[in-house]
Amino acid sequence: MDQTRAEEIVAHNAPFSSHFRDDSFLGRLHEEWVWDEGEFTRLKQAITCLTHHKCQDATIRAQAFDIFSYLMSVALLSHCNPDDLYRIANMDIDLFVARREEVQMVFDHFLGSWQFRQA
Repeated sequence: MDQTRAEEIVAHNAPFSSHFRDDSFLGRLHEEWVWDEGEFTRLKQAITCLTHHKCQDATIRAQAFDIFSYLMSVALLSHCNPDDLYRIANMDIDLFVARREEVQMVFDHFLGSWQFRQA
């Protein structure tokens, strides 16, 4: 995947982007309550590509943060909150744990979490 395509995928998933698409991973997760493995893989590949290319574009990084924030703070936390009606239809506890860890790792690498910085 080239960097331009990776940036497009991020923009299609970014909730505040004018390029947001309902058929993106985040769009489907929000609207249909479905974890689309194919779209999730494309998003992970896009973020990994941007990490590899050391993308420093402030807009792309902000969009990536918005995606990460939505995933961790809205979708995944709401899914496991017994007082919230939101449930990801095709996600059991094992998949929840695995995907939460994947999301954390992929976005931490791109956004520069302290965990992955060289000493």
